[in-house]
Amino acid sequence: MGKKNKKEKGKGAEKAAQKLAKKDRKAEGMEDLEAMIAQFKEEDKQRTTFTEEVSSHPTPRTNLSVTAHPDKDELIFFGGEYFNGKKTTVFNDLFVYNIKKSKWMKQSVPNPPPPRCAHQAVAVAKEGGQLWVFGGEFASPNNLQFYHYKDLWVLNLKEHKWDQIKAKGGPSQRSGHRMVVYKQNIFVFGGFHESHKNFIYFNDCYLFSLSDYTWTKLSPTGSGPCPRSACQLAFTQDGVLIIGGYSKVKVNKEVDKGTSHSDIFLLREKPGNKWSWEKVKETGNKPWPRSGFSVAPVSGNRVGFFGGVCDDEDEEEIKSLFFNSMHCLDTISYRWFNVEFYKKGKEKKLPEDNVGEVKDDEVMKILPCPRMNSSLAVKKHTMYLFGGVVEDGDKQVTLNDLWSIDLRKLNSWDQILEADDTGADWFEEEEEEEEGSSEEEMEVDEPGCSGDHVD
Repeated sequence: MGKKNKKEKGKGAEKAAQKLAKKDRKAEGMEDLEAMIAQFKEEDKQRTTFTEEVSSHPTPRTNLSVTAHPDKDELIFFGGEYFNGKKTTVFNDLFVYNIKKSKWMKQSVPNPPPPRCAHQAVAVAKEGGQLWVFGGEFASPNNLQFYHYKDLWVLNLKEHKWDQIKAKGGPSQRSGHRMVVYKQNIFVFGGFHESHKNFIYFNDCYLFSLSDYTWTKLSPTGSGPCPRSACQLAFTQDGVLIIGGYSKVKVNKEVDKGTSHSDIFLLREKPGNKWSWEKVKETGNKPWPRSGFSVAPVSGNRVGFFGGVCDDEDEEEIKSLFFNSMHCLDTISYRWFNVEFYKKGKEKKLPEDNVGEVKDDEVMKILPCPRMNSSLAVKKHTMYLFGGVVEDGDKQVTLNDLWSIDLRKLNSWDQILEADDTGADWFEEEEEEEEGSSEEEMEVDEPGCSGDHVD
């Protein structure tokens, strides 16, 4: 929706990526960007000891990582970005949410990664717990230049210590990739590299060994997914599923056209460290094609999907429809199911992709508003949803609300934290607009992200 100026995140060979990175380094403004990052690093060197303090919740942000602690009842929030219509702010702060106490702590850990967003993070139960972070990007304040990382970091959650792991042969600079723990490895797929004039999407696969700290690039046989970013991954008994994603191509010098992919591929592991691609044949009630959806495991062989956005593009505008429905995919039968919310003695199906509440004779169900790029994490049969982005006319609303749902019951969402009101922070574009155009172009109810009610 609105003017076609969104920053969309997801085939380029390694040489092409290297050439683009080299062009980036020579591009106007890139030296300033690198200088900013160097300044952040210098300032972070002043952190010599670990400290933590009771804090309020994280400020509104998107493209952060939210990861469940492998041993404790905690959620770990790192990085992200916030855009107010004029300026982009990128973070490298670290928050911990204690689930049992409903308490926020802000931690200052020496030698942190520089600020980033659109990175990936996974946690493993090793040495008291480790948080691994790879890649991502840093955006200039005017959102016109992007520095993409290819660094790998590990945070020891017990010792409160960051370390950069300098292993050769890893993925090139990128953001919007996806990452999952596979056996004793970290698996990385896809992503994109963007400059102010060009972009490349990837479909390469890498494994990082958690035992000997080495990278291996996989060379699967068969026909795999096209290059993309913003897909989702799921670990299965046969290998790794690559689900959906987003990519764009140039229509002409001024216009890019994006595609939301709805296909699913299985990267199957075979004896002898060999891998092959297989296109998955899905059945059931498949969700509407979308990008920006979020995924988390909901049971032993099912993954849950929430939200996302479907864009209808032409050469001048993007009209967007946001979702807040939930769907499940069985990773053995590859059958889709709609998630149904219910009350004991009664059953009520969720209205597809609507904001607000579901009513029966005695009960109201309040739902998170439709959104894209929310963060999901699962801890002990409970799924947590944090933030995301929705649009109100030409305004981008970045959320920081927190919700939970019991995966054993799936009877209702519980709102833990309301989103901050960021309406006053937004800077409108300096151009003439037709009066009332924002309301006419909206294809979703007003955000109302603290639980608006809709019959």
